[in-house]
Amino acid sequence: MKSLEKWADRVYSENDFGRSIATSLSGLIGLALYLLTDDWIIAAFSAIISFPVIRLVSTGINEKVDRKKQRNIEKGNTAYEYQKLSEQEKLVVNAFVKAGGSVLTWGQINRSNLSFSAIESLIQREVLWTSVTADGFTETFNLNSNIFDIANEEWSESS
Repeated sequence: MKSLEKWADRVYSENDFGRSIATSLSGLIGLALYLLTDDWIIAAFSAIISFPVIRLVSTGINEKVDRKKQRNIEKGNTAYEYQKLSEQEKLVVNAFVKAGGSVLTWGQINRSNLSFSAIESLIQREVLWTSVTADGFTETFNLNSNIFDIANEEWSESS
C-alpha cells in the first residue's frame, strides 16, 4: 500500500506536461482495452507501449506552444517599448526602416535631418548603439532588431 501511495504522490505532484498527458492518455488506453477485451495483459502492454510515444508528442506540442507564447510576450514587450518612444525618436527609427535595414552609417545619419538629441536618447535607452562594419573602416549606428521589426511592421501596415 505504501508503494501505491508513493506512486500516486509522484503522479499528482508531477509538473512535466508531457509526462502528465502521457500518464493520463496511456491509462485511458489501458482501461479502454481492458474493458473491451477483458484481458489485463493486453491492456497493460498497450498502456506501457503507448506512454513514451504520447509523451514525446505531447512534450513537442507543449514546447512549440511555449515558444510561441514566449515570442508573443517578447513582441508585446518590444511593441510597448516602441510605443513609449517620442515622436522624434520614432522618426529616427523610421529612417532605418525607410533605408531598409537596422544599420545606418554615420554619413547617412549626418545627411539626414534627424534630431541628434533623439539619436542620443535612443543610445541611452540602449535601442541604438554605434559599431564598425565588417571591413573595420566604416562606423555605423545599429538599431535594436526587435524595435526595427516592430517599426517595419507598423510602416508596412500604414503604406
